[in-house]
Amino acid sequence: MELLKKIVNKLNIDINLQNLIFRKIDIPYHDDYNSVDTYWYQHPPCLVPLFLGYGASYKGVINHFFIDRKNPFVELDLEYGSIVETAFNFKQLAVCLILPIIISEDGLTDEIIDFANKINFKEYQEIDDFSNQYGDNTDYFNELVYFKDNLPLGIIKDITTYKGDFPSSYDNFNEPQLTNSCSFEISPTVYEIIKNDKETPKWLIKETNKKELFKDFVLNNKLKEAWLTLNSKGWLLKDVAEGLEILKSKTNDELFHLIADNWIEGWQKSTFLDSNY
Repeated sequence: MELLKKIVNKLNIDINLQNLIFRKIDIPYHDDYNSVDTYWYQHPPCLVPLFLGYGASYKGVINHFFIDRKNPFVELDLEYGSIVETAFNFKQLAVCLILPIIISEDGLTDEIIDFANKINFKEYQEIDDFSNQYGDNTDYFNELVYFKDNLPLGIIKDITTYKGDFPSSYDNFNEPQLTNSCSFEISPTVYEIIKNDKETPKWLIKETNKKELFKDFVLNNKLKEAWLTLNSKGWLLKDVAEGLEILKSKTNDELFHLIADNWIEGWQKSTFLDSNY
């Protein structure tokens, strides 16, 4: 966890979230925000897992290199292999954390209020009011504090009002970001749209030999393309580790080295040494 501590500091992760990640504050009534130290699942290096979710999922943050992109909170469903943007900041993430707790307990409890205060979230009454009116229906999240007029791609209805740069969700396609995305960020629905388009980047196509494509990009010093290729499906994990070492030699970015080393360390300690993604 020492590498993860350095990573979250470099990413300027909210101290309240750090307290949850490293268990300085316990999350009540939840089995969906477990320590990532519990188990390591295969995932692309662009995802920094912060919590291990129930039913084999990761909640974390996206951090791309060699591209100017934001760092939203996301969830990776390991069964379906798709990353979905869930929140832009910690306040939105806190809403997504507290709302299900309130619903499961049929309203606010002293423990929920105490927890909300510990993470500096004072709007718990508004969340309770929302739950009484809408439950956890994301169709109405634009009514919620911290989400109003700033919805993540995972729940937005009108793509023209979207303020982020994530490429796709199960219902949306942010086409201008296609060339800045990896295949884990492309939903199955969107993949069906782009798979036969000649303009679609090769690293997003399932049948492409990712290892050979990566080598070509590195040889031509196209580091953005090499990075996105490395983060797309179709790799043996041992080759991902080798690819990270190659890219480490191409940059002095301390955060890149930390994230690469953290991914490699997790893989080496896992039961997935000979697996792929």
